[in-house]
Amino acid sequence: MQEIPARAGGAVPPAETEAALPRLGREHLRVLGLSTLGGALEFYEFIIFIYLAPVLSAVMFPAEVPAWIRQLQTLGIFAAGYLIRPFGGILLSMLGDRVGRKRIFAVSLILMAAPTFAIGLLPGYAQVGVAAPLLLLLLRMCQGLAMGGELPIALTFIAEHVPTRRLGLATGSLGAAFTVGSLAGLLAVIGVSTAFPGAALQEFGWRLPFIAGGVFGFLSAYLRRYVSETPVFEEMRQRKQLSQAMPFRTLFRRYPVEVVLCLLASASTAGVLASAALYPMTYLQVELGFARAVVNQAQLWLLASMLAGTLAGGYLIDVLGWFKATGMFAAILLAGLLFTYVAPDPATLRYGFAIIGFGTGLTPMMYNLLVRSFTAPVRVTGIALTYNVAQALVGGLLPVLMASLAHFDRWAMIYVPAALGLLAAAIAPAAARYRKPIGFGAGPD
Repeated sequence: MQEIPARAGGAVPPAETEAALPRLGREHLRVLGLSTLGGALEFYEFIIFIYLAPVLSAVMFPAEVPAWIRQLQTLGIFAAGYLIRPFGGILLSMLGDRVGRKRIFAVSLILMAAPTFAIGLLPGYAQVGVAAPLLLLLLRMCQGLAMGGELPIALTFIAEHVPTRRLGLATGSLGAAFTVGSLAGLLAVIGVSTAFPGAALQEFGWRLPFIAGGVFGFLSAYLRRYVSETPVFEEMRQRKQLSQAMPFRTLFRRYPVEVVLCLLASASTAGVLASAALYPMTYLQVELGFARAVVNQAQLWLLASMLAGTLAGGYLIDVLGWFKATGMFAAILLAGLLFTYVAPDPATLRYGFAIIGFGTGLTPMMYNLLVRSFTAPVRVTGIALTYNVAQALVGGLLPVLMASLAHFDRWAMIYVPAALGLLAAAIAPAAARYRKPIGFGAGPD
């Protein structure tokens, strides 16, 4: 892999852009496609669990318990999967750094698919009593353990296969897969809700999206058999540079600044998604009284524009560098927030959400920063630690904080995600100073 000298902010001069951006070959595209399947399944499962939570709460808990308590218990089970993610990330990432990316790559997807499939087969409270919610909790925690390792390994697998100068577009493709999974989950919920109205949804229809997700995961894990181990890991093996000590020991001893920067970047982008894309679905209905149909339509626009934004953001990172690209998308995000919340209007909500969704194109910067901040022997471990801790704390807790803030101060819907977007842009130039080579070249780019 030829290394290109680093430039300030990671940018490449326009005259060099075409030469510096090699084409992605057929093998690169195959690796990208198979690497993004797990991320798509993760967000698919996220959406179907959230949207089917009212049905799950009715099936898995006793009818005499008030509906709002059942709903709270179901969401608590969902949150448990987030809280356990760092532990799964620690375990799978250490194995990924020591025994190989490919081996753990297939295992993480099977561990995610199996509990998703099993949830679709669970008996309800009427059949097995208190065992029903306990089994749901156990399966959700198994999902969380697997999810903790999936993205770090997928990012590493992509980064160690594709040309370094196409890393932005490649990691942007992973972000796009998350959006595709979210769209698929939303469409699956709409489909079963339409096909199984009323009691039929609670009796049987809710199971189908989980079963379908599990089948998709098993097929994806099978297809991953046909990808090769990354060239970087093979070279590490040949050089006998595989981590012999605990990777965490090396991580904190050699890369403390990088750990902090990656935590901040992961927290800021997780916060943008939680405050600008996730919580507003509740805020608009509960606080502003918007009709569910209006909000659902706006969310479809949001997801479609997020798909375009992450791909565009990844490409522009390759062309312009981290700072310029991230700053541009942070400005787009701010424009969308102002358009949507200064004078909220159901008639124009979808347009504001489309702008906000495109503004989330700043997230590929975080993926790039994660894979470029750590050398190959501890790369998966470094990504897993920083990403999963940020997701567990910020992604899990910020929606609750937003509910409190926005109830008393509606401007929080603007200044919280805007501040987090600006933080992401501000981290980019600082992080560029600490970039590491993907392989064993002399330079960071």
